[in-house]
Amino acid sequence: MQRLYLKEWDAAIRWNAIGNSGEPIVYLPGLSMSSVSSFLPVASHKLMTDTTGIMLDYIGSGFSDHSDIFPYTLEAHADTIALVIENLGYSACHFVGHSFGGAVAVQLAIQRPELVKSLLIAEGNLMTGGGPWVQSIAANSKEDFQNKAFPEWLSNLRKEANTLEDGPDILYSSWSQSDVGGIYNNAVALVHLSETFEQNFLNLSIPRCFMFGEENFPNEDSTGSASLPNPKRLESFGVEVKSLPNSGHEMMIGNPEDFTQLLSSFLKNN
Repeated sequence: MQRLYLKEWDAAIRWNAIGNSGEPIVYLPGLSMSSVSSFLPVASHKLMTDTTGIMLDYIGSGFSDHSDIFPYTLEAHADTIALVIENLGYSACHFVGHSFGGAVAVQLAIQRPELVKSLLIAEGNLMTGGGPWVQSIAANSKEDFQNKAFPEWLSNLRKEANTLEDGPDILYSSWSQSDVGGIYNNAVALVHLSETFEQNFLNLSIPRCFMFGEENFPNEDSTGSASLPNPKRLESFGVEVKSLPNSGHEMMIGNPEDFTQLLSSFLKNN
């Protein structure tokens, strides 16, 4: 594990790396999730042997420190990731972002385009409003979420984690270690995503791929929603669109084999 102390926020941001040669790929997980729990099967896959996988945890999440003064905006998260890339001495990296991580990756590409070689966005938020889960978080006041809603959710998640498959346990293990106020502020950041965010993503000139879980692939006439934009609109701006078989939103957890295959093909072609 590696770390970088960020004096401005009095916190260390941490990441786990696999490999030390080849193209660097930064893996950004969903809302306040641990990157290792989300992406280890992908980053350690044999198809990724010739890459350097950087599984990075946001401030307030995973192995990174919590910070009472960090603002938990997309812009601030992107700034911290830029500092990590510069600290590692990379001129630019490929980025794989899931859900909230997709929005953070896009924000970085907007703020610091010279640092981003390509983007693979796995049902990342592109439109304002947030998905149903994020909306349900942001519908609370911060105080109510921290003191009432979150403890209840965490208790229910623990019960599900003890009886169901990997998904609930991965979410429970991540959120039980995360900054609760950070979870709330991250959700609010997605709800209040800029109205121009999707268009800014579409206007980027770097290679981009948007991956849907097969269960969530929108109809052609869909106007799009927060993390499920219209596929035809994406393609009209040169974005590759992929549907991952046998998967829903947590696609790299539910089907890491095909996820890695699609990622490897995207990187080889770009």
